[in-house]
Amino acid sequence: QQIQKLNFVYQQIRNNYVDDVPLEPLVEEAIKATLKELDPHSQYLDREAMESLSRRLSGEYAGIGIRFLMHKDTLVVRSVIPSSPAHKAGILPNDRIISVDNQTITGITSDSVATLLRGNNDSRLSIRVVRRGKSSPVNINLRRTNIEQSAVSASYRIGDVGYIAISAFSKPLANEFYAAYKNLGDIKSLILDLRNNGGGALTAAIDLTSMFLKKGELIVSTEGRDAKHDFCKTQDRISLTIPLVVIINENSASASEIFAGAIQDHDRGVVVGHTSFGKGLVQKVIDLKDGTGISLTIARYKTPSGRTIQRPYKMGKGEEYMQDSLRYAHPDSIPYDSKLIFRTLHSGRKVYGGGGITPDIYISTDSIKLSASLIDAYNSAAFEHTVIDYCDMVNPDKLKELYPTIEEFNTRFMADAELLDIFYLWAGNTEFSDTDNRFIRTMLKTVVAEMVYGENARHYIYGIGFDHTLQQSISIAANEELMHKYLTQH
Repeated sequence: QQIQKLNFVYQQIRNNYVDDVPLEPLVEEAIKATLKELDPHSQYLDREAMESLSRRLSGEYAGIGIRFLMHKDTLVVRSVIPSSPAHKAGILPNDRIISVDNQTITGITSDSVATLLRGNNDSRLSIRVVRRGKSSPVNINLRRTNIEQSAVSASYRIGDVGYIAISAFSKPLANEFYAAYKNLGDIKSLILDLRNNGGGALTAAIDLTSMFLKKGELIVSTEGRDAKHDFCKTQDRISLTIPLVVIINENSASASEIFAGAIQDHDRGVVVGHTSFGKGLVQKVIDLKDGTGISLTIARYKTPSGRTIQRPYKMGKGEEYMQDSLRYAHPDSIPYDSKLIFRTLHSGRKVYGGGGITPDIYISTDSIKLSASLIDAYNSAAFEHTVIDYCDMVNPDKLKELYPTIEEFNTRFMADAELLDIFYLWAGNTEFSDTDNRFIRTMLKTVVAEMVYGENARHYIYGIGFDHTLQQSISIAANEELMHKYLTQH
């Protein structure tokens, strides 16, 4: 009856309203309003959102394979993806791209540039490049290809401890992770960083978790309106036994929580950081046949011990839910319902339900206090703009000759007065606190390293120089006795 009622209203608008009104925007607004009255994660997806979701889950898009920044109204190449069309064509960091298919791109937005560079797989484009040392622009012809967006954002080792950061759970994740893990060599323990990882494909979470569990062990279950499904490790193709530390924070959600919850429930690793987001609702994406769709909640996730990952919410109160500050709190300050205390499956340790994954070891990040002006400079990409100007004067290849390895660069390179002066100009300020200045020098070093060695270098230098949570995690991962204590305590 209610569906017929809604249809009748639209018929009346179409047949009797005083003016001709396009129905599409009216229907879209009605769908949005309807879904808004449900849980916080059911939503309408317009065409752009549907395409973005598809790219995120598949981990690929058709393009040329560069990261860029609009610098003084000009596109500057920040880095080039290995084996991409840009890499094969010889495009270099700090190159300026001034036109795409004879269309001048000076002064247009980053989104507009991205649209021009992307297109159909195997389609052609021509770009015009200004390069230091060349007296005139260079014309380069390319073919777009499917570019895999790596879900592994960083991987390196600190002594005997390996570190891998994962930015999303896209479908190729398991293979990417395993390749990164093997490249770390003979390590004694591993840190897996899921901070700010909003999740992705359930299959990717299951594949990654399977690598750390035994055949037959439960990874996650879903409970919907009419059915319950258990997802277990089905084969022993890869079984990693290395001691594991998992870092999470308040922005680790969905697939990240599935992984962290399974690792914690099976006493397979120590979870550290902050209580995670608490997004444990399963969405099904339904195609509406016109390029749009809806993401509709159809079930809830539960960890192997039976904990519901989803934190409480009120129907139709999505804004309150998203702004809930409780999930930032120290676990000791969160009141736990005794009915929501569970036990891990091997050691019988206490773990907590009620939403999100509560870490075994809480690590505070309150030690970094940066000034408002420095935060503004950071958010406006002042560090990246500074290094672009700096690398116009100092050849990155020469820096690589001076410092052949990232470790040598980190030990010996110091931000000099010239580099600092460029930053102060971009920041519009020279008065910073001691903490600010330490952060400035570290960040300048990381961004220069990124220009010289690639994105991985940026994570490495910042991580061991200024990332308090990572430094604490390294100490935990390197202490076998401490890890054993947390995994066996009751």
